[in-house]
Amino acid sequence: MLKKLKSYHSLFIYSILILISACSNTSNISDNSTPTNNSKLETLKFEKKPINDKGGYFYTNGEYALGPFTPTMIKKCREWGGGGSCNSNQWSEKLFLQAYGNRRCPEGATLNKIIGYCVENNQVMGPFPQELISACVKANGGNSCQLNLWNARFLYKLMQDEGIVSKIDKPPQFVMLAFDGSSSLDAWKRSRNFAQEMEKKGINLRFTYFVSAVYFLSKDKRKLYDAPGGKGKGRSDIGWGGTAEDIALRLEQVNLAYQEGHEIGSHAVGHFDGSKWSEKDWSKEFKYFEQFFFGAHKINNLPGSLVFDRTAIEGFRAPLLARSPGLYKVLAKNGFRYDTSKVALSNYWPRKENGIWNFPLA
Repeated sequence: MLKKLKSYHSLFIYSILILISACSNTSNISDNSTPTNNSKLETLKFEKKPINDKGGYFYTNGEYALGPFTPTMIKKCREWGGGGSCNSNQWSEKLFLQAYGNRRCPEGATLNKIIGYCVENNQVMGPFPQELISACVKANGGNSCQLNLWNARFLYKLMQDEGIVSKIDKPPQFVMLAFDGSSSLDAWKRSRNFAQEMEKKGINLRFTYFVSAVYFLSKDKRKLYDAPGGKGKGRSDIGWGGTAEDIALRLEQVNLAYQEGHEIGSHAVGHFDGSKWSEKDWSKEFKYFEQFFFGAHKINNLPGSLVFDRTAIEGFRAPLLARSPGLYKVLAKNGFRYDTSKVALSNYWPRKENGIWNFPLA
């Protein structure tokens, strides 16, 4: 449980040297501020300021806001014409607020209620109060203590050592909710609406959607798929994605779910039994997954794109829970962090196997 520290929520001023580089010339953002020469260092005072009524906050000098910024926020900045400035550590305040959105955490991140910070990909998003920065320095955190993005495990231990959070004597219980295939538009909408209703009640509920890539390929494009194991071209055990219009609606749901903080995982492509597949077979299947899923707009002649890239896919569940030794080599090579294909007892605790975390959900 978090202990209340008045100093963590009080208004305080940072005096810092920063390099002025902000997205103030974006085409879709009206901003009267004049871009500052990137080579000029200025000493500015930044103060803590609420982002919205959801509890988020940031630091600003009234003109520029400090990062960090999530990949989704950076993508928005680029779409609005920010260019290379989107990679800077500070943006115009107006751009920051518009890209952040009206959630407790910015798009792409979720709130960790144990430590009280927004987390994305095991990275905790600051800014952090001076008390934690001082503790970080004492813990030999080095130059990273001055950044606004810290490792979640490091911060949690730091907060335990400082007495900010209580040490947990026994493992907590986690309830994991996931969907396989993710074809039904109605299921996408109902699950998203349910999560939104729970959030209104203060319950932070998120789903994982393990998507099958054939649902993003129309039937007339089926010959593009040549499944491993000699199944032949144009074959799938679960059908196809319907018309291009059906796929467009499904892609819209995928983007909305991701932007709302849900996770998108992989359920491979054609839903075949891979228990006898070689490493080469699995490599072929994952290449098709990336081609059909991330190339769905282009393949089906649809405008737009997914709001996230391949690096966002970190979890996998094998069709029919059918695994083979070659699978884990391919998962590791493709940047996956966990697999949920194992069948185990309810008291099984996740462990790393073959370099991949194992979370049995069945």
